[in-house]
Amino acid sequence: MRSLLAALALCLPAPALALSCMPYHVSDAYRDAAASADAYVIVRGVLSFDEGLLPKVDWEHQQDTPQNTLFEAQFDGHALTRNGFFSPFTQPIQVDVQCFGPWCSHLTSGQDYLAFLKQTEGGFLLETNPCGGFAFGQPSKDMLRQVQTCQRGGRCPRSSP
Repeated sequence: MRSLLAALALCLPAPALALSCMPYHVSDAYRDAAASADAYVIVRGVLSFDEGLLPKVDWEHQQDTPQNTLFEAQFDGHALTRNGFFSPFTQPIQVDVQCFGPWCSHLTSGQDYLAFLKQTEGGFLLETNPCGGFAFGQPSKDMLRQVQTCQRGGRCPRSSP
């Protein structure tokens, strides 16, 4: 049976193969942002943009999928302080949607996000990729609690190797 499944897998076209990613949790994002030479601000709120700007994969020409797609968006919410998400944050931001081959990150306009925004000379940049990146849609109470614990210097475990 295993050999039959292996033979079938070899016959499948490349698009049928899936991208495999390790889980990327908010504590991982927090630790990665904190370890970066770049400065980050952690925000929670609504991300708004033209969804027509997201990369579209042409499965007949997967190799033509752009590695990075940059566009402007609006973020309306609050930045994280040591006391919680209390500092108003309403700013235009840049978004970098990254693709790994034909697999691209997906964002939804108008959705609530927990995001780690890189501070750049021109403002703020949200980088996201098909394995997670720095955007967490519809953050749970546990996710919000974990990132606040990390911010306060509490236990902030790395969940991926």
